[in-house]
Amino acid sequence: MCPLAQQKAPLRLLTRIEDLRLATNLAEAGVLSAAEEAGVFSKLEAAGAFSAAEKFLPLADKFKLLSTAESLLNVDAWKLSGGAAAILLGELALITVVPDDNIALVGLQLVTGAAAGAGAVTLLGTSYLFSLLQGEN
Repeated sequence: MCPLAQQKAPLRLLTRIEDLRLATNLAEAGVLSAAEEAGVFSKLEAAGAFSAAEKFLPLADKFKLLSTAESLLNVDAWKLSGGAAAILLGELALITVVPDDNIALVGLQLVTGAAAGAGAVTLLGTSYLFSLLQGEN
């Protein structure tokens, strides 16, 4: 490929879906309710999951969830891993600095430790997923 060749702009599929208000249009058309009534999906249908999900589709458009997800996919995976490491190091510092001499402070360490652990695991998992999605292959 010629180095001077102009590169195409990235395809913004999720943003385009959001611009078309596809989720709202699906909800207004009652597509999922119709599929549920036709018995297309048996177990989920019995639970009424599709009609419940259909009610929340307009919120995806209102809060621009698809374009937000698309922009988050452009975050480099190594930055997410670095964020996980920073959270864990910060928690280690907090546990080291905060004394263990009363139940309230131990409780604080427990709560922040659980939150930091959950956040770090989430970031590491997301980092792995993004590294797969962003791969050259």
